[in-house]
Amino acid sequence: MKKLFCVLALLAVVVCGPSWAAPTVHDVYAENGMVSSAHELASRAGVEILQKGGNAIDAAIATQLALNVVEPNASGIGGGGFMTVRFARSGEVVELDYRETAPASATKDMYASEASKQAKESVLGGKAVGVPGVVKGIFAALEKYGTMTFAQVAEPAIRLAEEGFEVAPMQKDIISDAFEMLSKYSPNCAFLPDGLPPEAGTILKQPELAKTFRLLAEGGPDAFYTGPMAEAIVKAVNDSGGAMSLADLASYKVLVQKPVTGTYRGYSIYSTPPASSGGTHIVQILNIMENFPVAEWRHNSPRHLHVLAEAMKLAFADRQRFMADVAFVEVPLAGLTAKDYAKSLAAKIDIFKPAVVVEPGEPWSFEGKPKTSHVGGTGGERISTSSFSVVDAQGNIVASTNTVNYFFGSGVVVPGYGIVLNNEMDDFSQNPESVNAPEPGKRPLSSMSPTLVLDPEGKPFMTLGSAGATRIITAIVQIIMNVVDFGMTMDQAIEQPRIYNMASNGKAGKLTVEEGISPSVIDYLRLRGHDVDVRPFSGHFGTAQGILFKDGKMNGGADSRRLGVPVGY
Repeated sequence: MKKLFCVLALLAVVVCGPSWAAPTVHDVYAENGMVSSAHELASRAGVEILQKGGNAIDAAIATQLALNVVEPNASGIGGGGFMTVRFARSGEVVELDYRETAPASATKDMYASEASKQAKESVLGGKAVGVPGVVKGIFAALEKYGTMTFAQVAEPAIRLAEEGFEVAPMQKDIISDAFEMLSKYSPNCAFLPDGLPPEAGTILKQPELAKTFRLLAEGGPDAFYTGPMAEAIVKAVNDSGGAMSLADLASYKVLVQKPVTGTYRGYSIYSTPPASSGGTHIVQILNIMENFPVAEWRHNSPRHLHVLAEAMKLAFADRQRFMADVAFVEVPLAGLTAKDYAKSLAAKIDIFKPAVVVEPGEPWSFEGKPKTSHVGGTGGERISTSSFSVVDAQGNIVASTNTVNYFFGSGVVVPGYGIVLNNEMDDFSQNPESVNAPEPGKRPLSSMSPTLVLDPEGKPFMTLGSAGATRIITAIVQIIMNVVDFGMTMDQAIEQPRIYNMASNGKAGKLTVEEGISPSVIDYLRLRGHDVDVRPFSGHFGTAQGILFKDGKMNGGADSRRLGVPVGY
């Protein structure tokens, strides 16, 4: 009876107590076009192309290249990514997959030994580098859907690289954190002028990268995947411990696929298919939450967060067991995104008590196929990713997410070309029995999730993406719910504090809660049985950018957890 009284008293505090004041909301509105990215200069580069008559695809490439310059730690032509595109005229949605691939030298056990783990070979140096896909992705998008040449869309990025940009305090700290790695593998790179990290407020120029963009403008993707630049990339990889060949680069292919689709309360979701797990599990978590009256609950109340945390755990248990590159293993995508499967998972949620044991479900039966046994396994995704959204005056929409994995990737910067090479091989599992173990030509499992949402009438409603490794999935879910269930504007929805709850190997992880969630709510969640870990309001919980279509205008938002700024005209 005493415990019940304490619970009721605490609940009264939760319901009646003052709510947390979110960071200042900076919603931006425009009528003709908009770009929302993780850096104002990149957003302005995209808008510059829109104002010159380019479409959303042209502007997206300009934004992507500018991000390579002003956020070289997070994404660039030495990495990979995904692009979700909707065409205004036809309503068709396509997915471009230019995720990195494992080189032909890859083996399932290449990171399994203790010596490899101690040396961090999946993270540092050449052995961590996957075959980059961004350049092929950029040219495929321009050739299929764009209206401008690479030289035209690269002009803002070339100007930024040659003239330089002012280093922000956050960027100075990121370079300082990577100093040891960069000084070991790339001591003469642009990010260490005079051998040391640049001070905040100084101008950082990247003439070698500008030269690279000019070479791509002259020679197209072949300038990257064959010839002197390809030879320099292979040499940089192999001199730092890798085993990549010119044939690995020359054989890289972009995939044009159908997106993963689903619905949430009548709104249509379009997002990334494997090798990204993102779209599938965004749909899965939203399907689970659709079984609960979320809009009737107070935002970020104990009940809201408890049920959401349980839904996350169920989805992540499935992710670990089933997800991998579908070119190498069969994945029950239809089952994982089925409404009936989600309903069966929702029925497992105890609204009073968190699950401690969280086993994967049985999605195979929801797509009429016999059960297939997998050994699961995920890799080491990190937060150093960049996402952006673009809308043009005709209503074409692009959402894109790109990465080099860790900040500054493998630490290898190609001499003479300024290309930061990824360490995406760490996104493979180190367990050789896993469905996500490395194999030649295989794409490592990702969480990148550039996502489009249409309203119940089939009209564009939102374009959204985030950085943050597996927190990408949970950030996008929470932002969509913030808008659909709680009626928030784009930046309001992005700035709200978030939660994250993983499950792996049959066990629930800690419920990670972002600072800003009411302390009384946190106390109540702990009393309910959650193992709560409170973390600062930061990029750990994802850094999102998005555009909402509201009242006949484009409503842009960008995460204050990063340097993001939406720009419209």
